Amino acid sequence: MAVEVSVGMADFKIGKDGDVLSTVLGSCIGLCLFSARHKAGGLLHIMMPAAGEAATRPDCKKAKYADTGVPEMIRAMKVAYGVQPQDLIAKMFGGAKVLKEVERNIGQENAVAIQAMLREYGIPIKAHKYGGERGYRIKAVTDTARVQCQVFGNPPEEF
Repeated sequence: MAVEVSVGMADFKIGKDGDVLSTVLGSCIGLCLFSARHKAGGLLHIMMPAAGEAATRPDCKKAKYADTGVPEMIRAMKVAYGVQPQDLIAKMFGGAKVLKEVERNIGQENAVAIQAMLREYGIPIKAHKYGGERGYRIKAVTDTARVQCQVFGNPPEEF
């Protein structure tokens, strides 16, 4: 039976057979990976582009970073459902510049880092919507690879 699961910051969830994975984003990026063959998907809520030295610490929250979170979610999908990277497609959302006083564009840095990781795994990006100055709400349906994306203040769009 399909369930709706909320994904927190610096976390990921995987599901299949119609499970709905949802999150709210600002400068963070929501990366959705889907396997049509396995009717499975995952949603990773990435906060920062690279773990750097944090990756060597045992308490590192791998899902927080693009360079450690992407491999971690792919590994989890492989263990749980037998998904291989070549089975996957990606959809990306978020990355708004919500903090005007911060000079770094963390959302853009996140997007670039995620794109590099996906290229490394050979995973195509089939849809994306990121940037702007408002937050996002997304809901990803694991078996259909449909994502509903709503930029706050606007109606939802289907991807």
